[in-house]
Amino acid sequence: MTIKWNRIYTDLLRRDWPKHWGNWALNPHIQPGAVGIVDPASGDFKLVLQTLPGIEVIKSEQSRMWKTASKGVSRQETKTIVKGQVLDPATSTQIAANASLEWTFKDQNSITSEFALSGEHVLKDSTVIQDQYEQLLAYAKRTSAATEAGISEGFGVVTGVIYAKSGVNVGSKKKNAKFSIAGSVSGLNKLLGESDPIAKGEASYLIENNTEDTDSHTLPAESGAVASEPLPVAYTFASFAGGNVLIPHWTRRIGALNLHIDSKASSFTTYTAKIKLLFKTPKGPGERTATIVGGTSASFNDIPVSATQMTLFIEFISLGQNTKQEIPWNLPAVEWPTGTRTINLVGTWPGAPKAIEVVD
Repeated sequence: MTIKWNRIYTDLLRRDWPKHWGNWALNPHIQPGAVGIVDPASGDFKLVLQTLPGIEVIKSEQSRMWKTASKGVSRQETKTIVKGQVLDPATSTQIAANASLEWTFKDQNSITSEFALSGEHVLKDSTVIQDQYEQLLAYAKRTSAATEAGISEGFGVVTGVIYAKSGVNVGSKKKNAKFSIAGSVSGLNKLLGESDPIAKGEASYLIENNTEDTDSHTLPAESGAVASEPLPVAYTFASFAGGNVLIPHWTRRIGALNLHIDSKASSFTTYTAKIKLLFKTPKGPGERTATIVGGTSASFNDIPVSATQMTLFIEFISLGQNTKQEIPWNLPAVEWPTGTRTINLVGTWPGAPKAIEVVD
């Protein structure tokens, strides 16, 4: 079975960067304004158009360290002695490799990612994407990424990129796999962003020991070289909700929106509530209804992802005047990042009932 390294990488980095996709293989085509298709199963990006016309990019240049790893990954730094001398690409002089870094992976499919970041570039204004919907729709149709309703999820535009000037991505194909690189102390420290950014010298490594037990991507790509330009390690992506509704931070395939209404959140909820959900879609208006008695729940899990101008009407039945409440969402595909939303119904008669929106 093929290991989806970028899926593993994306899931790991989302602990700290929840809106980002990983770029495990350091695909250089990923840049702000690039038009393409993201495979939601892997996070891999396929380029369709190099740059969307009319974009402006804000560049934030800041050197810092990027380090994330699976559990059970360890790194050991040791002094090493390599017979003879090798050419140091940073200084163009003959030197001895006097240090090595070795990673050990306790488990299969575990990874480490260590880079010296150079900065982050983002689109200044994402409305330029919406403004060029018709042009993007034409590209989507050419790549079978559109339906009668419009652009399908997964087709869109890269909105932000985190760049690195050097570093390594390494994954283990087997338990107890090892990967190592050797070089000068200063070169290795620079490589992983562990030295003073203004210190002299360039990031480099001189010797790489990469076995068949690991999958690795290094920057620079070859030993004895210096990286010519930064490469992307992670990115953000805007896609469409099966139509012309732009999802500015698309992180997964939504498919359909799911609204869960729950009166079990509190064991003291005694009211019965009549529920009506109204919304608009490219194909026309939509409606869902339900009646929820205390201690039960209802879910609308087939709401089109292209739904807009949605309003939830709740009417709590009482012996006297009923209590009514409305909860609106103009663009639920944008306002519900995971595609789901929960509403808790609370209240014990004769006290006042209410609906509480649980935000992700």
